Amino acid sequence: MKGLKLFLALLLALGALVAAPAVASAHPGHEGDEDPLNWANYEKITLTKDIGEPIDLAVLPDSRVLHTARDGVVRLTDPATGRTTTAGKFDVYNNSEDGLQTVTLDPDFAENHWVYFYYAPRQMDDPYPATTPTGSAPNTLPAGADDSYWDQWKGYNQLARAKFDPATGTVDLASEQVIIKVETQRGQCCHVAGDVDFDGDGNLYLATGDNTPAGTPGADGFAPNNDRAGYNPGFDSRRGAGNTNDLRGKILRITVAEDGSYTVPEGNLYPEGTAKTRPEIFVQGVRNPFRIDVDAQTNSVSWGDYGPDAGVANAQRGPMGYVEWNTVSIDGPENSGWPYCTGDNFDYNEWNYETASPGEFFDCGAGAENNSRWNTGLAVLPPATPADLYYGDDADDQPWPELTDFDAQGGQGPMGGPVYHYDADNSSTTKFPEYWDDKAFFAEFSQDYLAAFTVDWPGGPVSEIEQFLPNADLTTNGQPITDSPIDIEFGPDGSLYVLDYGDGFFRANPDAGLYRIDWAPGNKSPQAHITADPISSSGAPLTVQFSAAESVDPEGEELTYEWDFDADGEFDATGVTASYTYAELGRYTPTLRVTDPEGKYGLTSTAISVGNVAPVLTVTTPSDGSFFEWGDAVPFTVTTSDPEDGDETVCSRVAWTFGLGHDRHAHPLSQGTGCSFSIPTPEDAQEHGVTENIFGVVVIRYTDAGANGVPAATGEVSMILNPRVQQAEWADEQQGVEIVDDENAGGLRKVTSFDPGDHLGWDPVNLEEIGSITAASSGAGTLAFRWGEPDAEAFATLAVDSTAIAEKTVSLDDVPEGTGKLYVTSSGGVVLDQLTFNADEGGEEPPEEDTTPPAVTITGVDEEVGDSATITPAWEATDEGGIDTVVGTLDGEEIESGTGIELWTLDLGDHTLSVTATDTAGLVTTETAEFTVVTSFADVKALITAFRKDGTVTKAGAVLLQAELKTARQLAAKNKKVQAVAALKVFSASITKVTVMDADVRSVLRRDAADLVKQVQKK
Repeated sequence: MKGLKLFLALLLALGALVAAPAVASAHPGHEGDEDPLNWANYEKITLTKDIGEPIDLAVLPDSRVLHTARDGVVRLTDPATGRTTTAGKFDVYNNSEDGLQTVTLDPDFAENHWVYFYYAPRQMDDPYPATTPTGSAPNTLPAGADDSYWDQWKGYNQLARAKFDPATGTVDLASEQVIIKVETQRGQCCHVAGDVDFDGDGNLYLATGDNTPAGTPGADGFAPNNDRAGYNPGFDSRRGAGNTNDLRGKILRITVAEDGSYTVPEGNLYPEGTAKTRPEIFVQGVRNPFRIDVDAQTNSVSWGDYGPDAGVANAQRGPMGYVEWNTVSIDGPENSGWPYCTGDNFDYNEWNYETASPGEFFDCGAGAENNSRWNTGLAVLPPATPADLYYGDDADDQPWPELTDFDAQGGQGPMGGPVYHYDADNSSTTKFPEYWDDKAFFAEFSQDYLAAFTVDWPGGPVSEIEQFLPNADLTTNGQPITDSPIDIEFGPDGSLYVLDYGDGFFRANPDAGLYRIDWAPGNKSPQAHITADPISSSGAPLTVQFSAAESVDPEGEELTYEWDFDADGEFDATGVTASYTYAELGRYTPTLRVTDPEGKYGLTSTAISVGNVAPVLTVTTPSDGSFFEWGDAVPFTVTTSDPEDGDETVCSRVAWTFGLGHDRHAHPLSQGTGCSFSIPTPEDAQEHGVTENIFGVVVIRYTDAGANGVPAATGEVSMILNPRVQQAEWADEQQGVEIVDDENAGGLRKVTSFDPGDHLGWDPVNLEEIGSITAASSGAGTLAFRWGEPDAEAFATLAVDSTAIAEKTVSLDDVPEGTGKLYVTSSGGVVLDQLTFNADEGGEEPPEEDTTPPAVTITGVDEEVGDSATITPAWEATDEGGIDTVVGTLDGEEIESGTGIELWTLDLGDHTLSVTATDTAGLVTTETAEFTVVTSFADVKALITAFRKDGTVTKAGAVLLQAELKTARQLAAKNKKVQAVAALKVFSASITKVTVMDADVRSVLRRDAADLVKQVQKK
């Protein structure tokens, strides 16, 4: 289950950082309004929320920002205009964590315009197959297969560069040069890395991941070195990161030539020509160095590296799961030790996966032996270098406890960052103060904080750690300064650019965004915010109501508002609210600028689609927050509706991704397409480690066909699936309790100090298929289960009376409906270990023989109907096993069977009535009835009569209009086209507020008159 985020209160390494509610207190030696540690002197500027699933950023010399999304899209954001555009799209293999990763500028970008990208190409070439499978690779060989079976999963990631055109803001994909390919094994997650940087001599550094899943069978959260016969070779990190003859799990250093080829500079870890080695390797033995930094001024290379998931050490296996931050001189390559050791060269055991028994421990300090059956490199590695910084779940078991937010359950997500260099000659007023000069900035993805390290460059050690802009001390308009930061970079203006991933998985999260943090003592920039209604339509014209009421000035000053509706660079309106009518079909990007009295301004934009509305997905089964057993195949049924495409789902466009959620991130495992499908969940999910909070994450998308020349739109649903066993310490909300270690407890921890007024909370939860809850607990007291709020009336209680942890079950007779928050409270005196959510055994299962989908009949709809008529569509669904739901829609809008529809209220042209029935077995049938609304002289005459009766057309107006309509009809009957058209134009001109009092009726009559003109002209 996904944890709720708690703010980090991080201590300085040398003394406590004193926090104040709004403005941090001044610090000795930094008195006054420009104190660099007074967080009120900084501000966070939103540049764009249009970022897709964000991965990486690069700031151009003019402060525009290129940023990548995993699906291959490269976006360009211009802070000067507030607009984000698509700069290009790579054709990527987007599965698991593969896709488009990094974007990096050439050191001479201003002259040559080269931009570097690391990505997984979808099309393979020799010596690999034409395409690689898109699903998950199996754990073990199928019966009768040999090791060549795994060749079908071979692929590669590649580093390439392409030209960027500053004038058009686009990447010229035709100019692409492929520089180097890194062989990978596809069909399994994880660890791609892919960051790129350059040193002062122009050498390129590329970080690569170990391409080994976090949940390797038998690893139990320790080093994944499983080379057991018949098992997927991807489960052995020694084949990559531990292999001197493989490019995975490394930091490579090469020199790129003019034609895109490369040479290897001197000074890497293995001299060129050394047998069983790759000369490109600069650093060996890294797991997932997702962010690296190469700094020419300090001659250093630094990186953050992810670790395994074991929450505690094991005397037979090795250390707990540490993550690291390291730095090394560009003159000093090294072996960082993975997967043989971690942290301060804490060795792992060479575990026997065949017998699940310990062997000898590796000796990283002397040089570990690589005994893997998949090793193609040297048998003995160079001695490993201990980590400069390392930290894990246990704050008491590491030298820098401030790096672990031990009051939250965020896990660890180290993101290396840039070294800041103060430039007194830089005229930018937003550049960071000199105080931060030469400090390495660091981002924590899982714990949501930024920090700065004081380092003895180039190779360490670190002497001080300071949190930068603590979330607990400073927010901008209620937003935390960081929310899962995935990349940070200083721009030419000396400001810090931050790409936030947000709280979610495999998707464009609503709280994700691209931001800039400025040094801004004194007056702060206003924050612009747009609301627009509606944001899309199936046709034109579309009138949109805009509001900037949620825009904020930090000082509370009065703002001025300027609107550019059609993205032509000219402001069209002023004021807090505005209205604009888009007369033509298309996709538009209206922009708002808000300005304070001192001239500081903020920009933002939104998207308006005229001609295509995004489809809506409905997941019939299962429910968000449902429970499952690891190893189950969870069945899904999906339906869609789309205003332009109708309700007939093109099942090949329904795309799903399943992954393992882990604390605040997720490892995508598999993907597929279809309206009805089953997602296999891994039996070995807890191989992350018994302490780890692992859950299922599903994201389902449906992309329509586009319409009216407007690009396709995508609808999306994101869901959480909960394992039936939930450790108490995994609760998303924890109020007042303490978590203590206990080697006899499930997950090796339990919750104590569970007093009245305290609570544990899980979100999301759906209990509709749960019949009972088993609590493993001890003590004497009562547990209460509550819904929605921690003080809500209990829907179930359980008495606890046991000196040792024991299981006791409470039946759920009346479970809450729908998906919501589950809270558990205690009367006091209870120690809670874990909860097990048991399936309802008494529910009626659909009959096994029900394999026939329901039958649907639709009546009351003719193929062509005049717009003066009223139709009453009706439908019926039947199924021998029983009907669960029946939904009818007209042009995507839900309606009830038997509803009368006055056709003049619809547009002339084609319409679709769609009825979708789902039976109790989950089988789905969709039937449609299409009809066309037309008009005629007779229809218009009938409408005028009807409108006269309901008072929307005056009596005198009806007489006038009927007379003019009769004249036009008679002329048309005599085939006098010119005169008939002229008479219809007179008729249309007579439709005024005087004759027709209702605006909608005036619009309809004018519409019909225009259609009659077309009919006459075609006759």
